Amino acid sequence: MVLTAMKERAHSALRAALNMNNTALVQRAGDGYTGLAVRIAERISAEMGAPLTFVEHPNAQSVLQAEPDGWDIAFLAIDPSRTDRIAFSDPYHSVEATFLVRDVLAHRSCAEILQGDHMIMSAKGAAYQARLSALTPKGLLVVATSPDEARQRFLRGEGHALAGIRETLESVKIPGARILPDNFAHIEQAVAVPVLANAQIALINRTLRKNALRQNTF
Repeated sequence: MVLTAMKERAHSALRAALNMNNTALVQRAGDGYTGLAVRIAERISAEMGAPLTFVEHPNAQSVLQAEPDGWDIAFLAIDPSRTDRIAFSDPYHSVEATFLVRDVLAHRSCAEILQGDHMIMSAKGAAYQARLSALTPKGLLVVATSPDEARQRFLRGEGHALAGIRETLESVKIPGARILPDNFAHIEQAVAVPVLANAQIALINRTLRKNALRQNTF
């Protein structure tokens, strides 16, 4: 199903995909969800006059694999390489990509990690992956199939550093490791729709602007 014109959507639910790995945007709250992505989805559904339903995904890669039939809107990092399949709204939020490093390392910055002879764990399809690949010396980047696999391998002792979104890394408790204070990438977040539904971007952008101006935040 592709997101159609607002008048045609009044009778059916708006399906919003939630990336549960991005705790900067969404968190579980009892039997439901909370967070910035949830509040934005609620505003958009209200503007469309459509009921809202959430579709949970474990990570961004899962969200992308479900496009175009598995959701109507999603909350993804802006990625020019995906614009043949996905249309993006204006950015509404920015997150930092940084490293969780083992305490045995004295390094205090991402630049020190990237300039050293350190194995870095990352995840396939991560929003920061292209940037990290360009910055990491050849042979030092280990790419797991998912963020959870990357974390589990790091827990088992693989790698010197684990790449991730700051808020997500803060939610992971790994003894003997710490999060660096700086970042290696800023990632702009946007509302995404399947490219065939790109006519809805204007409505979504108006919704983002209206709520931001009214409350200075969602």
